[in-house]
Amino acid sequence: MGSIEAVLSLDLEENDFLYRIRRGSRIVYVSVLHEDIIPHGCRTDGSRVLSNLRRVPKWEEHWKTLTVRKGSHGVNSTPDEFTPHALNLKALNIHLPKFFNILDLIPVSRISDRISRVRFEDETWILKIARFKHEIPALQREISIYSTLALLNFPLAPKFVGFAYEEVKDRTIGFLMEDISGRTPNIEDLEDCKKTVRLLHLFGIIHGDLNKYNFLMTESGAKVFDFEVSTAQEDADPAAADDEMRALADKFRDESGIGKR
Repeated sequence: MGSIEAVLSLDLEENDFLYRIRRGSRIVYVSVLHEDIIPHGCRTDGSRVLSNLRRVPKWEEHWKTLTVRKGSHGVNSTPDEFTPHALNLKALNIHLPKFFNILDLIPVSRISDRISRVRFEDETWILKIARFKHEIPALQREISIYSTLALLNFPLAPKFVGFAYEEVKDRTIGFLMEDISGRTPNIEDLEDCKKTVRLLHLFGIIHGDLNKYNFLMTESGAKVFDFEVSTAQEDADPAAADDEMRALADKFRDESGIGKR
């Protein structure tokens, strides 16, 4: 086919390979359920992955997902055996949300497998996505926390910008947040970061995964982010806030690089 084809994401298990692929203006998913279908040395190279998949039956047809197996009569494929993953938007309380087609967001730089800096018109934002279904629960939780912080006007976290979807809004798989400028804190910034955490607790949120790489020192103070394992205090152990605060100093002294992107 003449349109763009590119492997965007991959998730490889021993005999189960999952690919997220751009096909022109569409994003599709391919589940490969036999190790012989894509040779070992080709599974992480986008061009080689596509070269092998183009030989799969029904590749040129129109589908959202394709499940590929090897049976007694060779390789066969089933279109739309599973549905593309998506956030449960009805469970998220975002006031007047904005939606952006993920293919309209121009990549600027990669931060991690799931996080990137993108540009839309004259704006630069941070995009965070769930590449595959198993990443949805953490992202759903994080957006819920951002929703709570926005409703309460919490001042020391990136602002939520909007949702990112694939093809249609029913396939929302990510969100955009403010791209804040700042530096990673060091031990001298511990007290400023403690002030931010105290305020976060006052607003009813336990972060759950604090380390120095989840803060940025800005002109407005220490801003905190990455709320994938955060909880509301009423849902947490009563001692969780105190434990989180006590552990912060040790996390700042940790030089292992855990949490660094």
